[in-house]
Amino acid sequence: MKPDGLACRPRWFLFCVLLLTGCAGLAERERVADEVPPPQCAPVDEAVRPSTSAPEEISLRAMLAYYGNNARAPAAAPRERPLPRDPYLLMQLAIQLGQARPPELARAQSALEAVQKSPHPSAAYLVPLARLLHEQYGERLRLEAQSRDAQRRQDQLQEKLDALSAIERSLPSPSTQRVPKGAQENPR
Repeated sequence: MKPDGLACRPRWFLFCVLLLTGCAGLAERERVADEVPPPQCAPVDEAVRPSTSAPEEISLRAMLAYYGNNARAPAAAPRERPLPRDPYLLMQLAIQLGQARPPELARAQSALEAVQKSPHPSAAYLVPLARLLHEQYGERLRLEAQSRDAQRRQDQLQEKLDALSAIERSLPSPSTQRVPKGAQENPR
């Protein structure tokens, strides 16, 4: 059946009205956009802008690069030697200790604490990184302790399970038990 021409007209009429209403809204938006000027950015004062070659940024970038390079190929942990007073050397020592196999996190934390407490003027630039590494190493120590406790509990539970299995094996099985003839018969 062909649709009645009168029945399709309201649909077409509604479609055209909606189309024209949408186009009118676009024209209104374009007119408003032309009237509103784009926002202007305030000029940045050169004294306020951080210098990309500031010593603290260079030292921090160098320390992060050292951390990244040492993470790819960790060196052996340095053996006992007196702690240097230079905060950069302390940070490098802490990074080496933290990434050694196995890591010596307690010694690394003590080196990081020395950086945080250092009166050296360049240590102030390394304090945020030292604080971050100190927290990370502390968290690693806590997780290692939890892992050791969980392993100890798992071993204890396995021993108990093995003991229960041994007891169960030592019990006679029900099929090998002899039942007296009188007990087999069901009294009715």
